[in-house]
Amino acid sequence: MTKQQEASKRRDAKREAIIKAAIHIFGQKGFHAAKIQDIADFASIGKGTVYEYFSTKDELFLAVYDKWMDDFEAQMTASAAEHNNPVSKADALIDTAIDFYETHAQYAAILLEFWAHALRSDDKHFLERIRKMKQTLADLGADVTRQLKKVRAFTEVDAVSFSRLELGISDGIFLQWILDGKAYSLRDAYKFRQSVIGSGLMTTAFRKVMSLKTKKHLKEGFWKSPE
Repeated sequence: MTKQQEASKRRDAKREAIIKAAIHIFGQKGFHAAKIQDIADFASIGKGTVYEYFSTKDELFLAVYDKWMDDFEAQMTASAAEHNNPVSKADALIDTAIDFYETHAQYAAILLEFWAHALRSDDKHFLERIRKMKQTLADLGADVTRQLKKVRAFTEVDAVSFSRLELGISDGIFLQWILDGKAYSLRDAYKFRQSVIGSGLMTTAFRKVMSLKTKKHLKEGFWKSPE
């Protein structure tokens, strides 16, 4: 490894350490209350070092979201590529989304705060990043929906409209799960959603194939009343 490559590797590692420290501080204090000094202290570096990598707190906040979304988009794309069967592909995408939400549940406030900041900020990069992520997921969802129609698992439905609706439902389930204190299985909630929506979109033939599984999810639900 050349000296230049070693220097680049060290710089990447330092940037990663700053982002990890920022995740902790943003999650603990919130974006507006957090200070660059807090992040520097947690990373055990000088405040000036943070500014060598990120010129503003906004830029660092965007880097946190970028890291998460880059990972999420890559995982979703990989999950879709691993399956040729559209039913298996749809299941894999849902499982990947659930894994992401569960992994980042402790930092849910950062995700919600990012969305709110994107709507308030004069810096359009925030909203553009969210829209880029949503477009990537919408394209994946629409493609899978078209495949499900092609194999006659789904009846005729506008794939683009359905994929957009699914994005909103998915975010809503995650938010409700957080507000409910994670009192039930997020995976069960998603499976219930899948059965409810699938019941309306499945063709008659495919509904018969999936009947036992669908009825089980619909009957059992996901909400467990406190004892």
